[in-house]
Amino acid sequence: MNDKISEIIAAYLSGEILPEGKRQEVEAWLRDHEGEKEIDALRGLFQSARLVKQTPGIRGEAVMQKIEANVKSRRVGKKLSIRWKYSIAATVAILLCCVLLYKWLGSNQENQVIPRDLQQGVNGYRAHLRLSTGEVLELNKYDGKFIREDSVQIENVNSTLMYKSMDSVAPVRMEYNTLVIPRGTEYNVVLADGTKVFLNAGSEISYPVVFAGDKREVKLQGEAYFEVRKDERRPFVVQAGDVRIQVLGTSFNVTAYPERERIETTLEEGKIQLTNGKALVEVTPGKQAIYNKDEGVFEIKCVDTKLYTAWKDGYYKFDQMSLEEIMETLSLWYDLVVFYQNQHVKSLEFTGRLRRYDKVENLFEKIEQTGLVEFEVNGKNVIIKEK
Repeated sequence: MNDKISEIIAAYLSGEILPEGKRQEVEAWLRDHEGEKEIDALRGLFQSARLVKQTPGIRGEAVMQKIEANVKSRRVGKKLSIRWKYSIAATVAILLCCVLLYKWLGSNQENQVIPRDLQQGVNGYRAHLRLSTGEVLELNKYDGKFIREDSVQIENVNSTLMYKSMDSVAPVRMEYNTLVIPRGTEYNVVLADGTKVFLNAGSEISYPVVFAGDKREVKLQGEAYFEVRKDERRPFVVQAGDVRIQVLGTSFNVTAYPERERIETTLEEGKIQLTNGKALVEVTPGKQAIYNKDEGVFEIKCVDTKLYTAWKDGYYKFDQMSLEEIMETLSLWYDLVVFYQNQHVKSLEFTGRLRRYDKVENLFEKIEQTGLVEFEVNGKNVIIKEK
């Protein structure tokens, strides 16, 4: 087996999304080599890849979970038949995959550390927390430390703030914190009720340090993915511009950048209601609500939710998405200023995938291979023109 197919198998096992033809090729190869020997080799791959867990970062753990699930699924419900004819070739090939996968994961983890401090955006601004007292804390100075605010303890570890109430008595008056994330970086926060929020680049969120009363409400500008802790007595509310989103316990993504003409809410699990004060819509899993700010109306459509939530897992996924939408997303993460020499190219649609810490030029090169457009990059400025 050549290095090319081994590299494809490594990508497949690590959870990479492959073109249909390559995916079928990998699955056919694995079917041809299933059996006890193949499982032992996969187990060796799994054990070697465990080293990734020693490297901090959400991305590494997510990949490990995918590998573990993949290995377990291949061990269940299969009739084991040893094919000695292929045993040596299969073992060698999969061990080669192990090396390739380890290198791929290792380089990806390095990319999460080397290009920039996760708490510092590409424009030099740092993630910061504004306390209820008005004091502003640069979070890089408090990494690995505890922050105290009245009866609340805030732990700041691995670009995640975790709130824990030190008092069992609910506060009489709610006090708010605001977490501000500059362009080119990301941050997470675990609220006092256990709700997890993943903040994307160029975003900010305001929230009570401790929730009180009969509801839990936060305000968002930018983009965030929410994993809401279920509490039937107290609904969770996200105020994003003119849109108010209410849930009990669910997972969803909200994109509400002030400069954009729309607010997008994409639901993965549960059920949510959205209102602008006039109209009320309900969204079920696998659907997206798009609110047009100018017209004040909602549109509901079925979507592949991963296109809108993959950023929290460390990559961007585009499927027949307009070039303008793609560049809107990339400009926030890479702090780019985009110019179109030919306006009609904005509507051209492309499909692709990019890990968040890869060079953006890698994606530009792939798009250029279509022969439709070309990119001219000068520092932060990107000029796109028809080819």
